[in-house]
Amino acid sequence: MNLDDLMEVWRSQDVSPLHGVNEALLRLALREEEVKAQNWRRRGRWIFYGATALSLGFLARFFFIMIYRTGHGVLSVWDYAIPVVGGAAALLSARRVYARQRAQAVREQRFGDSLRDQISRQLAQLDDTATRVHLASRAGMRLLPMVCAFAIILASWRVHGRSFSDPRLLIPIVLMIGWIVIMAGGTSWASRRWVQRRMLPRKRRLEELLKELDAP
Repeated sequence: MNLDDLMEVWRSQDVSPLHGVNEALLRLALREEEVKAQNWRRRGRWIFYGATALSLGFLARFFFIMIYRTGHGVLSVWDYAIPVVGGAAALLSARRVYARQRAQAVREQRFGDSLRDQISRQLAQLDDTATRVHLASRAGMRLLPMVCAFAIILASWRVHGRSFSDPRLLIPIVLMIGWIVIMAGGTSWASRRWVQRRMLPRKRRLEELLKELDAP
């Protein structure tokens, strides 16, 4: 029995909420919803960390190729800055995600084990998710991943001995910009749709449940 089913049972009762439904079932339903939300957030984080590790792998490979070719007159000193800056951007982006995760975990520690605290903790998690979705839609939050992506393109271009003055460089740059714009727009639209269709209704259910608990 999920949370919606339990609330329907409560509404069909003519007694106080906590006496109309087994509290253990309610706790179980809340726990199941929390586990699903945690699994969803964990998958998202690991996908991001995996993409970051892959980007760092590419940049490290280009950097070592540059070192191997030192003295051959193919690369300049400034070329080494490209993978370094890209790697720093990737690490800072991952650090930002980790710091946000830790901050949320600290905020959740103030909640106890009571039924009210369990509901309040889930509401805090939903608020944090809504904030992250809102921030992710802002251009400034995409700056570091964009720097990393362009560093991969430029580093790859240079290790193949191509000049920045080569007009063909515009092709991968334009393709990357187009991909970023399309993915950013699609992700923002999907995130807002998910918030409206899934997260906000769940938040309203939890808020309604708090009111039910306060009912005489």
